[in-house]
Amino acid sequence: MSLPTKALTTTLGITVVGIAGYLIYLLFKSDEDDDYNNTIPRAGKHKIVHVGVPKGVVGALIGRNGSNIKKIQDESNTRINTKDLENNPEKIFVISGSAEGCIMAENLIRDFVRNQPMVECFDMEVPHRCVGKIIGRCGEQIQEISSLSGAKINFANDDKSAAMRRLFIRGTKEQINLAKAYIEDIINKFDSVHKKMENSLAKREPRAPAKNGGVINSVESPKVERISPLPGQPDSQFDVYVSAMIDPSHFWVQLVSPKATELDQLVEDMTEYYSKKDNRDFHILDNLQPGDLVAALFKYDNKWYRAEVLKIHNSQVELYYVDYGDTDTTECSDAYELRTDFLQLHFQAIECYLGRVEPTEGSWSEEAVDKFEEWTHVAQWKKLSAKINGYTVREKVRAKREGSPVPGVELFDVSNDQDRNIGEELVRHGYAVFKKEEMGSRATSMSNVSLESC
Repeated sequence: MSLPTKALTTTLGITVVGIAGYLIYLLFKSDEDDDYNNTIPRAGKHKIVHVGVPKGVVGALIGRNGSNIKKIQDESNTRINTKDLENNPEKIFVISGSAEGCIMAENLIRDFVRNQPMVECFDMEVPHRCVGKIIGRCGEQIQEISSLSGAKINFANDDKSAAMRRLFIRGTKEQINLAKAYIEDIINKFDSVHKKMENSLAKREPRAPAKNGGVINSVESPKVERISPLPGQPDSQFDVYVSAMIDPSHFWVQLVSPKATELDQLVEDMTEYYSKKDNRDFHILDNLQPGDLVAALFKYDNKWYRAEVLKIHNSQVELYYVDYGDTDTTECSDAYELRTDFLQLHFQAIECYLGRVEPTEGSWSEEAVDKFEEWTHVAQWKKLSAKINGYTVREKVRAKREGSPVPGVELFDVSNDQDRNIGEELVRHGYAVFKKEEMGSRATSMSNVSLESC
């Protein structure tokens, strides 16, 4: 075989081998590419899924700085966005990715929502008298209840003068029950204190002799609707004792409140202290002046009270008892310096006049004064109901202390489930007349009552 022939044969052999090798390479490469391509999502398998989530759960689902929703995206290899639809109570979570990823993300979201505690709304009624205690100063108490229980608490914007107020508690069942327990505890403690106060005040001893049992012999009159005390109303009633009087235009009341029990305790403490001669010797006063506050013995019940010096007549001193409103005269030597810690409680006597009425003859008759004292149970600690009806300004009569506007009040005896108006009783018995500005409104009121009674 010649040299050119050998060269051609060698060249063809190499070419055939090369072609065969290349074909084998393509075969294996095709198998590898198929395995790789199977790992890439195909356009036909890409999905978008919409999941509705209650808006109350959305914040917890997203998490702080989106931490929860990012975790779900990473686990499911999806992308999740949100959108709102008009008039839809749910927020829509839009999941995009492979079919398997979307299913996984949807299940994770639904599991999260399913495992969230159910948020409920509960409403309850509380006595109006306890509302201030529940709210606390500047809202501190209600904020603390909300913080401790985890529930949201709000009072309803309904009639704020009603005897009961509604409040709404929002949270899980456990949070609601805990908030209710805190609120009920406040109400129970308030009622317990109020009951103790009532029991304590019921033991008060009369400070003056009673006047004929205090029974009102009423003349025939149209029936009137019972007035119920509704705290918060401009004309709401409140309980008082009439502690002293000069006449229906000039008398003093004490509010029936925890301050009254504090006053009783103060009197007991002062009586125990000043009953001992050694203690009195520490508080002897060499020079009394009008306006001085002193401790003095009240002759009727032999107890010691706080008093203000009004006048001095030689060895006699006229005293005004600042917690009751009455006056008395005693020896200067029987008035002692008032210990400073006995001054902490505010003076309890509130000067008043009887609203809407005035004496028939320009001044109160002796019989009218006696009847007013009898019907109001002066210093007998019989509760009356009062309602403010205007103010007036009087000349300062106390030695060094400026007076404030004097309230006019209507007084009601609430015996036998009826509110009997003391002023109207004075008018019916001929001891008083309605003031001129009251006549028009009074006539209208009587007309309305007659119509309702028909």
